[in-house]
Amino acid sequence: MFVIRATSDRGAGAEGAAIAVAGRAATVFDWSSQACAPENIPDLPVRAFRDHRGRVQLILAHDVNRRMVGPTLDHVRVDCAVTMRSTRNPDPAAFDDAEWIGSVFTRDGRRVAALVHEEYHGARPGICDRTGGTPPCWYNAVTLARSDDGGRSFEPRPGQLVAASTYRYRPRAAPTGIFTPSNIVGKGDGYYYALVVSRAPGGATGSCLIRSPDPFVPSSWRAWDGEAFRIRFANPYRVTPGAALACTPVARSEIVEMHESLTYNTYLDRYLLVGLASLPGPSGKLVTGVYFSLSRDLIHWTSRRLMMKATVTHTFRCGGADPIAYPSLIDPRSHSRTFATTGRRPYLYLTRFNYEHCRQSLDRDLVRLPVEISK
Repeated sequence: MFVIRATSDRGAGAEGAAIAVAGRAATVFDWSSQACAPENIPDLPVRAFRDHRGRVQLILAHDVNRRMVGPTLDHVRVDCAVTMRSTRNPDPAAFDDAEWIGSVFTRDGRRVAALVHEEYHGARPGICDRTGGTPPCWYNAVTLARSDDGGRSFEPRPGQLVAASTYRYRPRAAPTGIFTPSNIVGKGDGYYYALVVSRAPGGATGSCLIRSPDPFVPSSWRAWDGEAFRIRFANPYRVTPGAALACTPVARSEIVEMHESLTYNTYLDRYLLVGLASLPGPSGKLVTGVYFSLSRDLIHWTSRRLMMKATVTHTFRCGGADPIAYPSLIDPRSHSRTFATTGRRPYLYLTRFNYEHCRQSLDRDLVRLPVEISK
Protein backbone atom coordinates (compact mmCIF):
# COMPACT_ATOMS: atom_id res chain seq x y z
CA MET A 1 0.00 0.00 0.00
CA PHE A 2 1.38 3.39 -1.00
CA VAL A 3 1.55 5.74 1.99
CA ILE A 4 2.34 9.43 2.18
CA ARG A 5 4.40 11.34 4.63
CA ALA A 6 3.36 14.99 4.48
CA THR A 7 6.17 17.52 4.82
CA SER A 8 6.31 21.23 5.48
CA ASP A 9 9.35 22.17 3.38
CA ARG A 10 7.90 21.32 -0.02
CA GLY A 11 4.84 22.40 -1.96
CA ALA A 12 5.73 26.08 -2.13
CA GLY A 13 2.90 27.94 -3.80
CA ALA A 14 0.41 25.11 -3.21
CA GLU A 15 -2.07 27.37 -1.41
CA GLY A 16 -2.39 29.42 -4.61
CA ALA A 17 -3.08 26.34 -6.73
CA ALA A 18 -5.67 26.25 -9.47
CA ILE A 19 -7.34 23.29 -11.14
CA ALA A 20 -8.76 23.69 -14.63
CA VAL A 21 -10.54 21.40 -17.06
CA ALA A 22 -8.10 20.76 -19.92
CA GLY A 23 -10.22 18.93 -22.48
CA ARG A 24 -13.57 17.52 -23.44
CA ALA A 25 -15.56 14.95 -21.54
CA ALA A 26 -15.23 11.33 -22.67
CA THR A 27 -17.82 8.69 -21.82
CA VAL A 28 -16.49 5.83 -19.71
CA PHE A 29 -19.83 4.08 -19.14
CA ASP A 30 -22.94 4.66 -21.26
CA TRP A 31 -26.02 3.40 -19.45
CA SER A 32 -28.16 3.16 -22.58
CA SER A 33 -25.76 0.76 -24.31
CA GLN A 34 -23.63 -0.82 -21.58
CA ALA A 35 -25.85 -1.33 -18.53
CA CYS A 36 -26.24 -4.98 -17.55
CA ALA A 37 -29.53 -4.18 -15.79
CA PRO A 38 -31.56 -1.01 -15.14
CA GLU A 39 -29.96 -0.53 -11.72
CA ASN A 40 -26.42 -0.79 -13.13
CA ILE A 41 -25.55 2.88 -12.60
CA PRO A 42 -22.67 4.93 -11.14
CA ASP A 43 -24.47 6.09 -8.00
CA LEU A 44 -21.49 7.10 -5.83
CA PRO A 45 -18.07 8.57 -6.65
CA VAL A 46 -16.21 5.87 -8.57
CA ARG A 47 -13.24 4.16 -6.93
CA ALA A 48 -10.52 2.15 -8.62
CA PHE A 49 -7.85 -0.32 -7.58
CA ARG A 50 -5.28 -2.61 -9.15
CA ASP A 51 -5.94 -6.24 -8.34
CA HIS A 52 -3.49 -9.11 -7.79
CA ARG A 53 -3.65 -10.00 -11.48
CA GLY A 54 -2.46 -6.54 -12.53
CA ARG A 55 -5.88 -5.46 -13.77
CA VAL A 56 -7.62 -2.19 -12.97
CA GLN A 57 -11.10 -2.41 -11.46
CA LEU A 58 -13.44 0.57 -11.53
CA ILE A 59 -16.37 0.19 -9.14
CA LEU A 60 -19.87 1.16 -10.27
CA ALA A 61 -21.56 1.43 -6.90
CA HIS A 62 -25.28 1.06 -6.39
CA ASP A 63 -27.40 -1.15 -4.15
CA VAL A 64 -26.50 -3.86 -6.65
CA ASN A 65 -22.75 -3.34 -7.11
CA ARG A 66 -20.86 -4.11 -10.30
CA ARG A 67 -17.50 -3.15 -11.78
CA MET A 68 -15.57 -2.35 -14.94
CA VAL A 69 -12.33 -4.28 -15.51
CA GLY A 70 -9.39 -3.86 -17.85
CA PRO A 71 -5.62 -3.64 -18.21
CA THR A 72 -5.60 0.13 -17.56
CA LEU A 73 -8.02 2.89 -16.60
CA ASP A 74 -8.15 3.82 -20.27
CA HIS A 75 -9.38 0.37 -21.26
CA VAL A 76 -12.01 -0.95 -18.86
CA ARG A 77 -15.13 -2.87 -19.83
CA VAL A 78 -18.30 -3.66 -17.92
CA ASP A 79 -18.37 -6.95 -16.03
CA CYS A 80 -22.02 -7.92 -15.56
CA ALA A 81 -21.30 -10.18 -12.59
CA VAL A 82 -22.62 -8.68 -9.34
CA THR A 83 -19.84 -8.08 -6.81
CA MET A 84 -22.16 -7.36 -3.86
CA ARG A 85 -25.93 -7.49 -3.50
CA SER A 86 -27.80 -5.64 -0.80
CA THR A 87 -29.04 -7.82 2.02
CA ARG A 88 -32.34 -5.93 2.44
CA ASN A 89 -32.63 -6.71 6.13
CA PRO A 90 -35.88 -5.11 7.39
CA ASP A 91 -34.43 -4.52 10.87
CA PRO A 92 -32.82 -1.04 11.14
CA ALA A 93 -30.73 -2.26 14.08
CA ALA A 94 -28.94 -4.72 11.78
CA PHE A 95 -27.40 -1.97 9.58
CA ASP A 96 -27.73 -4.38 6.69
CA ASP A 97 -30.26 -3.04 4.21
CA ALA A 98 -29.23 -1.29 0.94
CA GLU A 99 -25.45 -1.25 0.45
CA TRP A 100 -23.16 0.73 -1.86
CA ILE A 101 -19.39 0.08 -2.01
CA GLY A 102 -18.05 3.51 -1.05
CA SER A 103 -14.26 3.15 -0.95
CA VAL A 104 -11.65 0.40 -0.99
CA PHE A 105 -8.37 -0.49 0.67
CA THR A 106 -5.94 -3.25 -0.29
CA ARG A 107 -2.28 -4.03 0.17
CA ASP A 108 -1.99 -6.90 -2.29
CA GLY A 109 -4.94 -6.59 -4.66
CA ARG A 110 -6.43 -9.88 -3.45
CA ARG A 111 -7.76 -9.04 0.02
CA VAL A 112 -9.83 -5.90 -0.33
CA ALA A 113 -11.64 -4.02 2.43
CA ALA A 114 -14.57 -1.80 1.47
CA LEU A 115 -16.22 0.98 3.44
CA VAL A 116 -19.90 0.61 2.61
CA HIS A 117 -22.53 3.35 2.38
CA GLU A 118 -25.55 1.62 4.00
CA GLU A 119 -29.08 3.05 3.65
CA TYR A 120 -32.22 2.10 5.51
CA HIS A 121 -35.45 3.63 4.25
CA GLY A 122 -38.09 1.74 6.17
CA ALA A 123 -40.18 1.55 3.02
CA ARG A 124 -42.32 -1.24 4.38
CA PRO A 125 -45.95 -1.32 5.57
CA GLY A 126 -46.32 0.12 9.02
CA ILE A 127 -42.75 1.42 9.13
CA CYS A 128 -42.75 4.36 6.72
CA ASP A 129 -45.09 5.79 4.13
CA ARG A 130 -42.75 6.47 1.23
CA THR A 131 -44.61 8.61 -1.27
CA GLY A 132 -42.79 10.75 -3.86
CA GLY A 133 -39.73 12.96 -3.63
CA THR A 134 -36.81 12.27 -1.33
CA PRO A 135 -37.44 9.15 0.77
CA PRO A 136 -38.99 10.53 3.98
CA CYS A 137 -37.38 7.89 6.18
CA TRP A 138 -33.66 7.72 5.56
CA TYR A 139 -31.29 6.30 8.16
CA ASN A 140 -27.67 5.93 7.05
CA ALA A 141 -24.51 4.27 8.35
CA VAL A 142 -21.08 3.16 7.19
CA THR A 143 -20.27 -0.53 7.43
CA LEU A 144 -17.45 -2.80 6.27
CA ALA A 145 -17.32 -5.52 3.64
CA ARG A 146 -14.40 -7.63 2.46
CA SER A 147 -13.30 -9.48 -0.64
CA ASP A 148 -10.83 -12.37 -0.53
CA ASP A 149 -10.92 -13.00 -4.27
CA GLY A 150 -9.53 -9.79 -5.70
CA GLY A 151 -12.81 -7.86 -5.85
CA ARG A 152 -14.91 -10.53 -7.58
CA SER A 153 -17.22 -10.72 -4.57
CA PHE A 154 -17.64 -8.78 -1.33
CA GLU A 155 -19.27 -9.94 1.89
CA PRO A 156 -20.12 -7.95 5.06
CA ARG A 157 -17.73 -8.52 7.95
CA PRO A 158 -18.94 -9.82 11.33
CA GLY A 159 -19.87 -6.84 13.47
CA GLN A 160 -19.73 -4.80 10.27
CA LEU A 161 -20.77 -1.43 11.74
CA VAL A 162 -18.08 1.24 11.37
CA ALA A 163 -19.98 4.49 11.98
CA ALA A 164 -23.58 5.33 12.81
CA SER A 165 -25.80 8.04 14.22
CA THR A 166 -26.02 8.35 17.99
CA TYR A 167 -29.82 8.07 17.55
CA ARG A 168 -31.99 5.18 16.43
CA TYR A 169 -34.12 5.09 13.30
CA ARG A 170 -37.17 7.36 13.39
CA PRO A 171 -39.97 7.15 10.81
CA ARG A 172 -40.50 10.20 8.59
CA ALA A 173 -37.22 11.78 9.69
CA ALA A 174 -34.93 13.72 7.38
CA PRO A 175 -31.81 11.86 6.19
CA THR A 176 -29.85 11.07 9.36
CA GLY A 177 -26.61 9.27 10.09
CA ILE A 178 -23.17 8.82 8.53
CA PHE A 179 -22.87 8.96 4.74
CA THR A 180 -20.63 8.29 1.73
CA PRO A 181 -17.02 7.54 2.72
CA SER A 182 -14.25 9.17 0.72
CA ASN A 183 -11.15 7.42 -0.57
CA ILE A 184 -8.95 5.89 2.12
CA VAL A 185 -5.52 7.56 2.29
CA GLY A 186 -2.38 6.99 4.35
CA LYS A 187 -0.11 9.46 6.13
CA GLY A 188 2.87 7.31 6.96
CA ASP A 189 1.96 7.38 10.65
CA GLY A 190 0.53 3.87 10.85
CA TYR A 191 -3.07 4.99 10.29
CA TYR A 192 -5.42 5.19 7.32
CA TYR A 193 -7.90 8.03 6.97
CA ALA A 194 -11.23 8.80 5.30
CA LEU A 195 -13.87 11.51 5.37
CA VAL A 196 -17.54 10.74 6.00
CA VAL A 197 -20.54 13.05 6.12
CA SER A 198 -22.36 13.35 9.44
CA ARG A 199 -25.95 14.55 9.59
CA ALA A 200 -27.43 14.66 13.04
CA PRO A 201 -31.14 15.23 13.77
CA GLY A 202 -31.38 18.91 14.62
CA GLY A 203 -27.62 19.07 15.09
CA ALA A 204 -24.38 19.87 13.29
CA THR A 205 -23.65 18.50 9.87
CA GLY A 206 -20.35 18.34 8.07
CA SER A 207 -17.42 16.14 7.06
CA CYS A 208 -15.93 14.03 9.84
CA LEU A 209 -12.43 12.57 9.71
CA ILE A 210 -12.06 8.93 10.72
CA ARG A 211 -8.98 6.74 10.92
CA SER A 212 -7.93 3.15 11.56
CA PRO A 213 -4.65 1.25 12.01
CA ASP A 214 -6.26 -1.68 10.16
CA PRO A 215 -9.10 -0.85 7.74
CA PHE A 216 -10.16 -4.53 7.69
CA VAL A 217 -11.35 -4.33 11.33
CA PRO A 218 -14.70 -2.48 11.67
CA SER A 219 -14.28 -1.70 15.38
CA SER A 220 -10.83 -0.14 14.86
CA TRP A 221 -12.11 3.08 13.26
CA ARG A 222 -12.08 6.23 15.41
CA ALA A 223 -13.34 9.75 14.67
CA TRP A 224 -11.93 13.19 15.36
CA ASP A 225 -13.58 14.89 18.36
CA GLY A 226 -12.07 18.34 17.87
CA GLU A 227 -8.83 17.51 19.68
CA ALA A 228 -7.98 13.87 19.01
CA PHE A 229 -9.29 10.64 17.52
CA ARG A 230 -11.22 9.52 20.58
CA ILE A 231 -14.69 8.83 19.19
CA ARG A 232 -15.64 5.20 18.75
CA PHE A 233 -19.00 5.13 17.05
CA ALA A 234 -21.45 3.27 19.26
CA ASN A 235 -24.36 1.15 18.07
CA PRO A 236 -27.39 3.19 19.26
CA TYR A 237 -29.36 -0.04 19.62
CA ARG A 238 -26.91 -1.24 22.25
CA VAL A 239 -26.54 1.97 24.25
CA THR A 240 -28.90 4.72 25.34
CA PRO A 241 -29.90 6.66 22.18
CA GLY A 242 -28.17 10.03 22.05
CA ALA A 243 -25.81 9.18 24.91
CA ALA A 244 -22.78 8.43 22.76
CA LEU A 245 -20.49 11.21 21.60
CA ALA A 246 -20.79 12.37 18.00
CA CYS A 247 -17.85 13.19 15.75
CA THR A 248 -16.80 16.81 15.27
CA PRO A 249 -16.81 17.93 11.61
CA VAL A 250 -13.54 19.41 10.37
CA ALA A 251 -13.23 22.82 8.70
CA ARG A 252 -16.98 23.34 8.30
CA SER A 253 -16.63 26.90 7.04
CA GLU A 254 -14.03 25.91 4.47
CA ILE A 255 -15.32 22.60 3.06
CA VAL A 256 -18.94 22.35 4.32
CA GLU A 257 -19.81 18.72 3.41
CA MET A 258 -17.21 18.10 0.70
CA HIS A 259 -16.13 14.47 0.89
CA GLU A 260 -16.43 12.87 -2.53
CA SER A 261 -12.76 12.61 -3.53
CA LEU A 262 -9.75 12.56 -1.19
CA THR A 263 -6.24 11.99 -2.56
CA TYR A 264 -2.72 13.05 -1.79
CA ASN A 265 -1.46 15.27 -4.60
CA THR A 266 2.24 14.66 -5.19
CA TYR A 267 2.61 17.78 -7.35
CA LEU A 268 1.25 20.13 -4.67
CA ASP A 269 2.50 18.06 -1.73
CA ARG A 270 -0.89 18.46 -0.12
CA TYR A 271 -4.01 16.43 0.49
CA LEU A 272 -6.53 17.35 -2.17
CA LEU A 273 -10.26 17.25 -1.50
CA VAL A 274 -12.76 17.58 -4.34
CA GLY A 275 -16.53 17.73 -3.97
CA LEU A 276 -19.79 19.46 -4.78
CA ALA A 277 -20.33 22.80 -3.08
CA SER A 278 -21.30 26.42 -3.70
CA LEU A 279 -20.07 29.91 -2.88
CA PRO A 280 -21.36 33.40 -3.63
CA GLY A 281 -19.95 34.75 -6.90
CA PRO A 282 -19.02 38.39 -7.69
CA SER A 283 -22.71 39.27 -8.08
CA GLY A 284 -23.61 37.65 -4.77
CA LYS A 285 -25.43 34.78 -6.48
CA LEU A 286 -24.44 31.30 -5.41
CA VAL A 287 -22.14 29.52 -7.84
CA THR A 288 -22.62 25.76 -7.66
CA GLY A 289 -20.24 23.19 -9.04
CA VAL A 290 -17.13 21.14 -8.32
CA TYR A 291 -14.82 22.74 -5.75
CA PHE A 292 -11.46 21.79 -4.25
CA SER A 293 -9.58 22.39 -1.01
CA LEU A 294 -6.05 21.61 0.22
CA SER A 295 -4.64 20.44 3.54
CA ARG A 296 -1.34 19.47 5.17
CA ASP A 297 -2.91 17.40 7.95
CA LEU A 298 -6.48 16.44 6.86
CA ILE A 299 -7.94 18.54 9.69
CA HIS A 300 -7.26 22.11 8.57
CA TRP A 301 -8.39 22.93 5.04
CA THR A 302 -8.10 25.95 2.77
CA SER A 303 -11.28 27.74 1.76
CA ARG A 304 -12.90 25.86 -1.10
CA ARG A 305 -12.19 27.15 -4.60
CA LEU A 306 -14.17 26.63 -7.76
CA MET A 307 -12.85 23.98 -10.10
CA MET A 308 -15.78 23.73 -12.50
CA LYS A 309 -19.17 25.41 -12.53
CA ALA A 310 -21.91 22.83 -12.99
CA THR A 311 -25.60 22.13 -12.63
CA VAL A 312 -26.43 19.67 -9.86
CA THR A 313 -29.69 17.89 -9.22
CA HIS A 314 -31.11 20.50 -6.84
CA THR A 315 -30.27 23.42 -9.19
CA PHE A 316 -31.56 21.74 -12.37
CA ARG A 317 -34.17 23.67 -14.36
CA CYS A 318 -36.12 22.16 -17.22
CA GLY A 319 -34.44 23.05 -20.49
CA GLY A 320 -31.06 23.58 -18.89
CA ALA A 321 -27.91 21.48 -18.88
CA ASP A 322 -28.15 17.96 -17.50
CA PRO A 323 -26.90 17.85 -13.90
CA ILE A 324 -23.82 16.07 -12.60
CA ALA A 325 -22.92 14.40 -9.30
CA TYR A 326 -20.23 12.35 -7.55
CA PRO A 327 -16.96 14.00 -8.64
CA SER A 328 -13.82 11.92 -8.17
CA LEU A 329 -10.20 12.53 -9.18
CA ILE A 330 -8.31 9.49 -10.49
CA ASP A 331 -4.82 9.61 -11.92
CA PRO A 332 -3.85 6.69 -14.21
CA ARG A 333 -0.19 7.34 -13.34
CA SER A 334 -0.70 6.93 -9.59
CA HIS A 335 1.68 4.50 -7.90
CA SER A 336 -0.97 3.75 -5.27
CA ARG A 337 -2.76 0.43 -5.69
CA THR A 338 -6.03 2.20 -4.83
CA PHE A 339 -5.22 5.39 -6.78
CA ALA A 340 -5.03 7.30 -3.49
CA THR A 341 -2.53 9.76 -5.01
CA THR A 342 -2.86 12.21 -7.87
CA GLY A 343 -0.30 14.20 -9.84
CA ARG A 344 -0.47 17.25 -12.04
CA ARG A 345 -2.82 15.85 -14.71
CA PRO A 346 -5.47 13.52 -13.27
CA TYR A 347 -8.95 12.91 -14.62
CA LEU A 348 -12.16 14.21 -13.10
CA TYR A 349 -14.78 11.46 -13.14
CA LEU A 350 -18.44 12.49 -12.90
CA THR A 351 -21.88 10.94 -13.07
CA ARG A 352 -23.98 12.73 -15.68
CA PHE A 353 -27.75 12.50 -15.29
CA ASN A 354 -29.66 12.22 -18.57
CA TYR A 355 -33.07 13.57 -17.68
CA GLU A 356 -36.14 12.38 -19.59
CA HIS A 357 -38.83 15.01 -20.07
CA CYS A 358 -37.16 17.03 -17.32
CA ARG A 359 -37.48 14.18 -14.85
CA GLN A 360 -34.72 12.13 -13.27
CA SER A 361 -34.42 8.56 -14.48
CA LEU A 362 -31.95 5.69 -14.17
CA ASP A 363 -30.18 6.89 -17.34
CA ARG A 364 -26.84 8.00 -15.91
CA ASP A 365 -23.48 7.93 -17.63
CA LEU A 366 -19.98 7.96 -16.19
CA VAL A 367 -17.78 10.52 -17.92
CA ARG A 368 -14.29 11.83 -17.32
CA LEU A 369 -12.53 15.09 -18.14
CA PRO A 370 -8.78 15.74 -18.16
CA VAL A 371 -7.78 18.42 -15.66
CA GLU A 372 -4.54 20.26 -15.07
CA ILE A 373 -3.25 21.50 -11.74
CA SER A 374 -1.02 24.56 -11.50
CA LYS A 375 0.60 26.36 -8.58
